[in-house]
Amino acid sequence: MKKLLLLGVSFVFISTQMLDAKTERYEVESGIVHYTISGGGNIMGMRHESHGKKTLYFDEYGNVEVQEVEETSSAMGRTDRAHQLTKIEDNMIYSVDFERKIITKQDISALMQGKNMSKMGKAMLKEMGGKKTGHDKVLGYDCEVWEVMGSRIWLYKGVPLKTVSNIMGMSHKEEATEAKFGVSIPSDKLKLPDYPTQTAEEMIQREMGQPDESGEGLNPEEIKQMQEMMKGMFGGKK
Repeated sequence: MKKLLLLGVSFVFISTQMLDAKTERYEVESGIVHYTISGGGNIMGMRHESHGKKTLYFDEYGNVEVQEVEETSSAMGRTDRAHQLTKIEDNMIYSVDFERKIITKQDISALMQGKNMSKMGKAMLKEMGGKKTGHDKVLGYDCEVWEVMGSRIWLYKGVPLKTVSNIMGMSHKEEATEAKFGVSIPSDKLKLPDYPTQTAEEMIQREMGQPDESGEGLNPEEIKQMQEMMKGMFGGKK
């Protein structure tokens, strides 16, 4: 059941960034943004720390986008490294698993087709209890500053240039160190690695046979629950 919960949280997180390829996600046509990542805190007396970097490439007002994250976290003398890459293009979102060398894809065409997501995103922030608290500059760009659910977000034409959160004693910060907009994006920066591709449904079926910390994998009922949840988020298309 723990694995089902982790998978569900993963897809809910991804779904907040998925939009139809005909949707304008940002108010600027293209951009390249480099971020630093830092964070840490204490959980039950244990110190956690993390640091890393993220790069965002987007074109066609965000219809084509690649985000790549490399992050290192440490706790209780143990160090973990994560490498993630996500691409949105042609009504599909692709998530790269570098450890298993496989790509998971999911159809997102049912989500908010043709809508201006820069405006929709702000409406969603308000629905979550968020509010715009003012303006500030990041790297010389005039940003709207929003506060929502323990986080502050600096948005430049819909593009987050800085995010700071402090939730349950854990802090997390992503801040742009370099940003260029209205530039040509090199084609190689928008490519996926040459890995086999599976659907999200196939990924869940694979996870069924992979035991978690308790030694148990997903049972058929948990598989069904996950598939139904995904249909609700993505319109049930494959």
